[in-house]
Amino acid sequence: MDSNHVSAENPALNTPQPYAVRRQPYDLTGADLRFALALLAGTALAVCAGIWGSFQAGFTASFVVLFLTFSVYLGRRGSRPGAFACVCGALAFSLSTVFVCTSGTLVRFLALCAECAFSVVWFAALAGKPIPPGELGLASCVLRHAAQTLAKTPKSVSSLFRGSNPRVKKASKALLGVVCALPILCVVAALLIRSDAAFEGLIQRMFGDAGRVAGQTAVTLCLFPPLLSLGFSVKKEPLNESAFGKHKGVDTGFLAAFLGLLDVCYAAYLFSQLAYFFSAFSGILPEGFAFTYADYARRGFFELCGIAAVNLAALYGMLLLSRKTDGKLPLVLRALGTFTDLFTLVLICTAAAKLALYIRQFGMTVQRLNAAAAMLCMAATFLVLLVRFFAPRVRVLPVAAVTAAVLILVLGVGNVHAFCARYNYEAYATGSLETIDTAYLRRLGDEGIPYLVRLTKDQNPGIRKNACGQLCLAIEERYDGETEYVTAAPRTDWEYLIPDSKKIASPAAWSIPRARAYAALDALLVDEPDFTRDHAEERQTAWENDWAYGMF
Repeated sequence: MDSNHVSAENPALNTPQPYAVRRQPYDLTGADLRFALALLAGTALAVCAGIWGSFQAGFTASFVVLFLTFSVYLGRRGSRPGAFACVCGALAFSLSTVFVCTSGTLVRFLALCAECAFSVVWFAALAGKPIPPGELGLASCVLRHAAQTLAKTPKSVSSLFRGSNPRVKKASKALLGVVCALPILCVVAALLIRSDAAFEGLIQRMFGDAGRVAGQTAVTLCLFPPLLSLGFSVKKEPLNESAFGKHKGVDTGFLAAFLGLLDVCYAAYLFSQLAYFFSAFSGILPEGFAFTYADYARRGFFELCGIAAVNLAALYGMLLLSRKTDGKLPLVLRALGTFTDLFTLVLICTAAAKLALYIRQFGMTVQRLNAAAAMLCMAATFLVLLVRFFAPRVRVLPVAAVTAAVLILVLGVGNVHAFCARYNYEAYATGSLETIDTAYLRRLGDEGIPYLVRLTKDQNPGIRKNACGQLCLAIEERYDGETEYVTAAPRTDWEYLIPDSKKIASPAAWSIPRARAYAALDALLVDEPDFTRDHAEERQTAWENDWAYGMF
């Protein structure tokens, strides 16, 4: 068959097919390249001093460096972030101090999440992209930029190696050469280390453990691309004005019937249980009930969590979906919502009184203090909801988010673990508590060590013995890298506790609780240099008790 005949019958075969449109990279400038280099250095600092520094002083310092790097890069001349964006930036910056002030894992995790969310809001405002209007504007801002960061990561990285700027091209080629040389460098360095002892000693002195350096490099290379994408996408991507689709709203009769049925149930429940609830305020258990203080307080708290979650979802859903006139809710919905809100607030107050009764009886723990903070946060949220029913300009989510962040900051800087340790020790010392849980003081971490040291001199032989055993366990777990040190330690082995650079592995691992713990141990070992050997039996008993209770 003739090719001309084929092309005449099928002209489309001769039509050249267009290639897929190649995604254009960002047009980078010298400022963008300087930002990328500074960000790479800041990321490496965060990994080496922050993550490998156990999220203490090194993480605080590295977060401040990254925060300032983004702020300088994204800030524009004449840009004026709003008041709420400034509050978010101040909170994100302040929350970084939590990692120096406490060793509490939960508080640190919540502080890290709040730091990331509020930082995104601040960076977007600096780049001229304010929070979208509406009740869910704050959530929309954070989620939108998070999704955009992930989507634009390949484009951001490829932009470093592609572009029209001659300076960027030269720098990108140099960077590409460095990246390609790294695998070969690792092989060559390994061979040189094995070939010469002097070179091996030099490398160990400069970089330490090779495995640790390799791990830090790998984590840095994993974290750098999304952070780079965050900076490039926030600054260079156009502002997406699309918001949530407008809707006419759910029928008022449907929402009124929904909330009305719940309110009838709550009214009946409150009436039938009135005596049960308000007995918590009298400071005694309800008469005729066969359960303990623990059952009384825990049952009230978990009931609260379930009911508060349901009520919060119902009220906030009503607020978002209802048909409004000039931003105001219909009167019937305001009345029903107000009753639900007030009922929840009463329930929160009652559960808080139950928890206080439990703490007076058994002492303070981190979980109980966190539960009290959660109640306070829920109470603030429901109060804002109550105000919102009558003041359309109030936004519930931003106020609730700021309240939660402030509580996290207070819990972190105030140090929940130290507060619990101090409360229990003082309650025992004043006779409010008949005994004290020395094992729990040890599990509080660095914050419990000063009080364990004090209890080693307690007049009660049982408490003194338990404190000595728990303190020996704590020294073995947290303050000694060699296990044989605890079993047979000459006096000179305690020299690492002297307040100098030997005491803490690196400045990145420093924190206020750790410094106070070492100070207390220093004072103890001045009087009892052979403390661990003298109390080896008590240490074994404490270890066996923890094993029996499943602590290990």
